[in-house]
Amino acid sequence: MKNQKAFFILFALCFIIFSAWGSIAAEKSPVKLIGSAVLSGKVGALPSTGWGFMDAQDYINDNGGVNGRKFKVILEDNQYEIPEAISIFNRITAREPKDELFFHSSWQTGVLRSLAQKVKENHMIFIDGSMASNIFNEDVKKNYPYYFSCGVPYGKQCGMIFKYINENLHKKKKKPKLAFIYIDAAAGNDPLEKMRMYAKHFNFDLVLVEPVTFTTTDFTPTLMKIRRAKADYVILWSWSVPVSTRFLKTARPYLKNTKIFGLSYLAWELFFHTTGEAFDGVYVVSPYPRPSEINNPLVAAMNYYVKKKDRKIKVWDLYLQGFVMSLMASEGARRADNAGDLSRERIRDELENLKDWDAFGMYEGKTFNYASHQFPRARMLRADFKTKSLIPVTDWLVVDEYLK
Repeated sequence: MKNQKAFFILFALCFIIFSAWGSIAAEKSPVKLIGSAVLSGKVGALPSTGWGFMDAQDYINDNGGVNGRKFKVILEDNQYEIPEAISIFNRITAREPKDELFFHSSWQTGVLRSLAQKVKENHMIFIDGSMASNIFNEDVKKNYPYYFSCGVPYGKQCGMIFKYINENLHKKKKKPKLAFIYIDAAAGNDPLEKMRMYAKHFNFDLVLVEPVTFTTTDFTPTLMKIRRAKADYVILWSWSVPVSTRFLKTARPYLKNTKIFGLSYLAWELFFHTTGEAFDGVYVVSPYPRPSEINNPLVAAMNYYVKKKDRKIKVWDLYLQGFVMSLMASEGARRADNAGDLSRERIRDELENLKDWDAFGMYEGKTFNYASHQFPRARMLRADFKTKSLIPVTDWLVVDEYLK
């Protein structure tokens, strides 16, 4: 009887302790991120931007959350309009507790610029799809300490192309001649200064720098200028699917011996469908693993949710960016929580000190360093129409070391 009584007392104590622990665990405040996606508007509906956020939320919570805290994405449609995105930011930051809402993620350089002063005041952490050279540069820690890019700045991407051409393609004794074609808009003008700097550094003859517009339908005059300039290589800087598609489909008959390159927004498998064989042989820069690399740990994790939810992903990079921005946020929060200081300021410091990290297997064992507030590695890829895939022609390169 004494043993039975002692057992029941012990059982009752354990029940109380575990109940209290469960109550404490349940009361842990969540970690929140504003996912400002492009779900409708002038550039069309891009559901993969929202799917990336939501599937990463599930991945994080399926794997224990942020040290037992729920990771919650507050998904909003910014319609790719700066005023709408700013309104979303103001509304949600006014509503949500500061000790729960830590992050904002989207794809708009204009929003970063418009909210820069507010971010200096409230220390919200932006992990953004923008790769603007005039934000993510050597002064980013001083000028935009709470901004982190989900990629490699456009100017450095140009530099990668120049060096790759020199080392792998250009066999003539004369300087390589290159034409740079870009959309005449704020983002289009962003890499021009760095592009010219790298052209000089790598000894290129920049024979043409030509703007086009979103509404350009006939690229014949531009292509004739490229041909008259006898350009050996062309870089197309376009983030518009219609512009890129029209340019590539028109270019083939005019530029049979000219190699075409693109920045990361041309590294989309979608162009195999919109341009057909005109995409074959185009070289592109990409900071991300491709959907065909099914053995990549990050790709495998993403594909699990793509299949589970039967996602019809048209633009892999947009889905990946939403997914990865959420993962980066959760990792920064996890480390800050481990340090006993789950605050915006401490999370920022933890992100900046992510060094020699595996980045969820993104680089297949190669390390990640976020000290520069931008992704440290990228590759050159070449479009292969036969397999409808972008094939790596370099290893994962540490961009800053590669450009020295």
